[in-house]
Amino acid sequence: MRKSPIRVFTFGLALAAPMQVFAADSNRIWPAEVSIPNTRQVQFTSAINGEPYTLFVSIPFIPPPPGGYPVYYVLDGDAYFSTAVVGSRLLQENAAVVVGIDHLAFNDRAVIEKYANRKPGDTGPIGTDAMISAYNRLRTHDLTLPVAPAHRAPGWFEPSRNGGLDDFLKIIEGEIKPRIAALVPVDAANQALYGHSLGGLAVVHALFTEPNAFRSFIASSPSLWWDDDAVLADETKFAAAIAAGQAAPRILITAGGDEDDLPIPPKAFVNSLAPAKQAEIAPYLKQRARWSGMVSGTRALASRLAALDGAKGYKVEYALMTGEDHPTAALVSVGRGLRFAFGGARYKFDK
Repeated sequence: MRKSPIRVFTFGLALAAPMQVFAADSNRIWPAEVSIPNTRQVQFTSAINGEPYTLFVSIPFIPPPPGGYPVYYVLDGDAYFSTAVVGSRLLQENAAVVVGIDHLAFNDRAVIEKYANRKPGDTGPIGTDAMISAYNRLRTHDLTLPVAPAHRAPGWFEPSRNGGLDDFLKIIEGEIKPRIAALVPVDAANQALYGHSLGGLAVVHALFTEPNAFRSFIASSPSLWWDDDAVLADETKFAAAIAAGQAAPRILITAGGDEDDLPIPPKAFVNSLAPAKQAEIAPYLKQRARWSGMVSGTRALASRLAALDGAKGYKVEYALMTGEDHPTAALVSVGRGLRFAFGGARYKFDK
């Protein structure tokens, strides 16, 4: 089995940020001479948590259907927006508006300088480490629940800035959805939420606590293990809502066939640490090895949800992405989620 620690992924794939054309702006670090056609960028500061957000919005080439466009909300937009745009447009008549939600932490100097874990007084050039640091601190805060003190990793191992997920979901409902509806006609009854890894954890929490907020929920390799499976605490309440017919969402849960089941770093990484750090992290790693596995945990969750007797429209699917590890599973699940949520393409050929 190929080794691909989740923590390494966090530092990697996100560098594939969507390229947009900007006006001359000293805050932009990288030039963007190529753009994605028919896209928009919306920036705002949330009144809920005071954080800056950037929305990447792709509008289909086709006119809006009578009821408005379906919408595919993509968490970690810096990483997955462009992939989702390609997948959506391949659906042709079923194409959706794609909304990537993020902070532009890879191309906004002000955001990076504010949120990167830099030393006081460091005024040197902004490098990759600073960009990654800002990205991780922002996403970990947005996409996670608060961690119980007994389950916290050392601050040098995982970002300590976490626990803002409930506010983030309020931002999506109260600040992001209205902005998209004002920009383009949307079908409020046909919207989907996609997230991978910590984003998948956020999707599961949204599903359990706000099952009517979206028609479809796509949790790709969700980090169920976070805080000793704390996200599963709301599963019983969700099951009761399904049994009572109060909600009937469509749910897709995926994982990569080559993902490490136990979400712990490899021995080579641990052995590379100084003895003092090995000793500091040992208690955390010991308990983390007992938390939900990436493959076994997601499969078990999907099985439990599929066994629920829901109302008409309730649907649960599980997909194991054979041959994919944690980073590459995301690239496959983005497209799979689009097809699950909105159907396949209806191709037309010239005669």
